[in-house]
Amino acid sequence: MTPRRILALLAALAAAVAALTALPAAAQTPFTVSVLAAAPVQPGQQAAVTVRVEGQVTALPGFIYDVQGGTLVGVLAPTPVAAGVAEGTVFVRRETPGTALLAVSFAGQVLAAANITFAAPAGTIRVETLLDAGPDAAARTWRYQVIDPAGVVVAELQTATSGDAPLGAATAANLPPGPYAVRQVLGADTALACAPGAFYAISQPAGAVAAVTLGASPVTVRFTVVPCPDLPAGLEVTIPVDTIVPGAGGGVIGDAVPAPAEPPFSEVAGVRQPGPGPLPPAAGNSPAAAAPSPLSPLLAAGSLLFLTGSGALLLSRRRSRPLV
Repeated sequence: MTPRRILALLAALAAAVAALTALPAAAQTPFTVSVLAAAPVQPGQQAAVTVRVEGQVTALPGFIYDVQGGTLVGVLAPTPVAAGVAEGTVFVRRETPGTALLAVSFAGQVLAAANITFAAPAGTIRVETLLDAGPDAAARTWRYQVIDPAGVVVAELQTATSGDAPLGAATAANLPPGPYAVRQVLGADTALACAPGAFYAISQPAGAVAAVTLGASPVTVRFTVVPCPDLPAGLEVTIPVDTIVPGAGGGVIGDAVPAPAEPPFSEVAGVRQPGPGPLPPAAGNSPAAAAPSPLSPLLAAGSLLFLTGSGALLLSRRRSRPLV
């Protein structure tokens, strides 16, 4: 081998060594590392994050664990759990809601990373409507809004009451902890106090608004509605009675106030009684089908008897005619 060829081989070998040195550490390791995302935990608690190593796991190096946005509490080094698989646990803590980034490194290279979420549990607000109007009270719907501290309506609820079901309820779920205001939406026939033209009044809470602070436990708010002297004793429904929506003219309920995109609701007095067969509901604005008259079967039977008797009389008269 000539000196020139030897020099060329040495140069190629040096280039190969330089290329291998320039490769990232992850490409040189006989294993892969992944961080399994942990379920959200509450602020102030520890999140247990699983670090999985796959490949050659018999002699693993010491990894570097770095946490940004939180505190590294402890580490359980990866140990083999199956053929070619090792798992370890990293404990991370954060005191306030937010995210913390966990990165796993080796030889100056980041092999895997994942975000850990620290969030307070979502809560619920239950809104109840108590209609204090007696067993003959008409069926009715009531609307509410849940408002956050910034004045944003985060939930809209609707409850229903009647004489046989005076307590209606609805729930706003998945709300972050904090202060809220629950406000009842009043129509043209509902007021804060009884006055001329008002059919219902909100006796509790004052101003039809309740302030609540939502935490880990559900919160219940109750609104009490009472009838006013102007409420008709017998309601004959001719228009939608939720006067938040425009009506189709005058009616016994009162004039409507404009509010687009609100569905109409009907009101009916009393409780429907079950009948002997399938019947249309005796509620709402649709007229019920006319019930058959109890005299109809008697009239039909009388007509049949009349026709039968007439035929028999005619036949007897024909038989009694003398032959010519």
